[in-house]
Amino acid sequence: MKHYFNTNKVLSITALAIGAITIFFACKKDDAKTGGDETKDNATIFAATSEATVNAIYEDVFSSALDYNSRELPPGGRKAPVQADVQVCYGNVELIPGDLTTFPKTLTIDFGAGCTDGHGTIRKGKIKIALKKLFWFLNSDATVTFENYYVNGIKVEGTLTIRTEAFGTGKDKYHYTVTNGKVTFPTGYTATYTGTRTITQIGGGGTPSLRDDKYEMTGNAVLTDSLGVSTVTITSPLQREVICKYIQAGEISVTLNAHSGKLNYGSGECDNKALLTIGDKAKEIILKH
Repeated sequence: MKHYFNTNKVLSITALAIGAITIFFACKKDDAKTGGDETKDNATIFAATSEATVNAIYEDVFSSALDYNSRELPPGGRKAPVQADVQVCYGNVELIPGDLTTFPKTLTIDFGAGCTDGHGTIRKGKIKIALKKLFWFLNSDATVTFENYYVNGIKVEGTLTIRTEAFGTGKDKYHYTVTNGKVTFPTGYTATYTGTRTITQIGGGGTPSLRDDKYEMTGNAVLTDSLGVSTVTITSPLQREVICKYIQAGEISVTLNAHSGKLNYGSGECDNKALLTIGDKAKEIILKH
């Protein structure tokens, strides 16, 4: 099965920086509360980065759900996911009922006390996937819940629902929704989260190689933390080729407490740069690994 954004890379080497929630482009929450244009700008930057980081966690869950279905259920044929060249820990899998024909069924992925993949991402606890039918059928639905589940020490809660909107056409398309999401970081930072994402393959679907695959992402989200309510919208689809480490094109807008900004990733170049614009100010951002 050919896969989409390769979320292991999203978690570890793009601007999302899961292990660095306290950095946020050097913005500090206490400073962001003091008022003034500069601190409001910093708070908006914090909000944009925070939402991206939190979405990356749920995107990783989405990716894991697809990978494990590819390994465990036909027509995936119990083969390893495309990340197998780097992943060293898949977790233990329990399928109930254990046959491949009876539905609905529940697929439980148990990472135990913690296991580390080839990118250094540590997953702990359980992901439970309730399947109404195979992912490979159009409009198939899966509901994902969590049991003491952590990614890199970040506790993940809520419900994620996944729907297959196209499959096997060379333009696979999936939609997922996060409801009642909540993340708790080791630093003490917490946020609640709701959001939707649509992932569409836009290139490379007609070849057996993964290296020419290209995907785009659309959607929106609402994140609430101690700074307030942040609304994030992908205003131009985010695009990335599998061979590139970074989002290459697209734009997001973020509004925190009526203060807005936008982050533009460019027009297709594979580089680590993005342009942040807030009001009449623009700043080039170097995307973190």
